[in-house]
Amino acid sequence: MTRTSLLSLRSSCRTRRRIVALIAATALAGGLAGCGNDDDTKPSAAGTPKQGGSLTMSLPGDSTSLDPFSTSYVNVADGSRMSALYDSLVWTDPTTGSVRPQLAESLAVLGSKADTWRLKLRPNVKFSDGTVLDAEAVRFNWDRHKDPKVGSFQRGAASNILSLTVSDPLTLDVKLISENANFDHLVTRSLAFIASPTALRASPTGIADKPVGAGPYKLVTWERGVKQTFTRNPDYWQREKGLPHLDNLTITVDTDVTHSVAAVDDGKTDLTVAVDPLAVAQGEDKKLGVLRIGLNGGQMVVFNMNVAPFKDLRARRAFVFAFSGAEINQKFFGAKGIPAKGIFAASSPVANIQLAASENDKQRAKELFDDVTANGTKPIKFTYWVPQAPASIRVAEYMKQVLGTYSGVEMEVKVVDIATYVKTVRGGGSTEWQAALGQQWIDDPEPGIYDLLHGKSMTNNSGYENASVDTALEDARRTTDPAARRDAYTRVQLQVNKDMPFWVYQEAVTAAIYAPRITGVQLMNDGIVLWDRIGTTG
Repeated sequence: MTRTSLLSLRSSCRTRRRIVALIAATALAGGLAGCGNDDDTKPSAAGTPKQGGSLTMSLPGDSTSLDPFSTSYVNVADGSRMSALYDSLVWTDPTTGSVRPQLAESLAVLGSKADTWRLKLRPNVKFSDGTVLDAEAVRFNWDRHKDPKVGSFQRGAASNILSLTVSDPLTLDVKLISENANFDHLVTRSLAFIASPTALRASPTGIADKPVGAGPYKLVTWERGVKQTFTRNPDYWQREKGLPHLDNLTITVDTDVTHSVAAVDDGKTDLTVAVDPLAVAQGEDKKLGVLRIGLNGGQMVVFNMNVAPFKDLRARRAFVFAFSGAEINQKFFGAKGIPAKGIFAASSPVANIQLAASENDKQRAKELFDDVTANGTKPIKFTYWVPQAPASIRVAEYMKQVLGTYSGVEMEVKVVDIATYVKTVRGGGSTEWQAALGQQWIDDPEPGIYDLLHGKSMTNNSGYENASVDTALEDARRTTDPAARRDAYTRVQLQVNKDMPFWVYQEAVTAAIYAPRITGVQLMNDGIVLWDRIGTTG
């Protein structure tokens, strides 16, 4: 089996089979009928998009920033906004697991080892300010991500790069610090949005509200906390194909995803992305368009192991024993979700559901809490951070109520806006929080699981560190062989169950929910909209 991860417009059938073996079997149905051109698309809705028109999308929070160096790319944060403004070098198709080209023509291992890769770009691509998107532009962006003075959210990903060499105007050779046979997946998740070097040099503090990309749309207005409006980029690289189809795009803020689904049904909104299984079921019940993808990760409690009380393993175990994932699913998700068996989806080929962490043992929880609090004489009090989303807040309040039944245990729920949550909780290294809702949407285990758990990862926000887990993650990173990856991730699961840096109670789900008039919906990575093909039928 080849260790080379090819990405090109004409992927080989061998490469497709290798990639397919790495993803959940349930995600494969209907997605692998042949090994044709990887640039072919199979939109989720029937109908030919008309030229022109507009679309309104709702997301649960306002942007942290529209600068690709200072925001989160996840589905419910700024991922879809980045996609609209910057397009993507490459992207992961969640229905097949394959990495596919967009602004790039190919990304492949160069030579016999996976520590050197070559990125080939498409010709004649320009940013909306007229600057050419070439290999030098990519080099400038990736080096900027590495610069600690910039404070990039993607610095951890860029730190994998040892050096970058521009071989010709459209070719960038990438030397990695260590071998990574899955570097293409890292690029899709963390390094795919490229900003104009001209704009960045003109504004050293960033382009948070004046983004300049090579995407299908440009920002027109931003009414903070309410909406952003975008217009078609007349210089978009696919303009001769009539892309994008839409003239205008509006992205609004609605913190209540069930309200967003109702707005789609009422015709007030055209599209939303939901990560709540109850909201997804609501969309299906209303006969709306629903494009659902299955992912690793899920909804979880993350413990900050840098501070009390969860520096203490007994406190972490007591918390987990106090709850049941199945009960939370029944109470808050109407039994529409899937209680998690760990960080990997049960259907994932690298998962072992026999290795699920122990939970739901009230007597054991009491014994451990009594031990930690000296039978209530030395009480523990902690804050649980949760983003401003009604469903998440309800679960948090329930957890507070349950933990309040244990002597000497007090949990305070701290609700914050998504921008504050991302900056404080997801960034890593903060001691402001003790426990928090964690939400992970991970298509391929690399780099998501590595970033979450490796001791040297800059996005390991729990502060977890274990040498055997680090070794297993590094072993998984160096191979594309399914059996070898499963073995490595089994070792990860075994140790994490002992150490409990987090507790996953609900499997991850992401779905685009859209109105009947919307066609060409394609999600990439963890549920980001790929905007060049979406449109309306009337």
